[in-house]
Amino acid sequence: MSTTALLTGMTGLAANSQNLEVIGNNIANVNTTAFKGSRMLFSTALQRTINIGAKPETTTGGTNPMQIGLGVNVAGTQLDFSQGAFQTTGDGRDLAIDGNGFFAVQRGQDQFYTRAGSFRQDAA
Repeated sequence: MSTTALLTGMTGLAANSQNLEVIGNNIANVNTTAFKGSRMLFSTALQRTINIGAKPETTTGGTNPMQIGLGVNVAGTQLDFSQGAFQTTGDGRDLAIDGNGFFAVQRGQDQFYTRAGSFRQDAA
């Protein structure tokens, strides 16, 4: 077995380990109000060109280039902003957003954005 094959396999194991962390976070927070799940995005780490291909000729259609990937990278995570199901709470102060958007809330001088609509009055 070549060292390249071993290192390529190791990049796959490392990337899938991070993917399991994202999946575990989604499962752990499934019942958290306004939680938005994530999914892992992958990209090719390196490519080795085996055949550069050939252009079409008058009697042939040409050939496609051939490349072999040499590993995987984690390109990032992507939030899932799809609409969740509405749940009745029985409290008239609770709100929900149908579609895109966020509630803008303020604490002191700081402004925050949330989709959690469990609002309560304070002394002010």
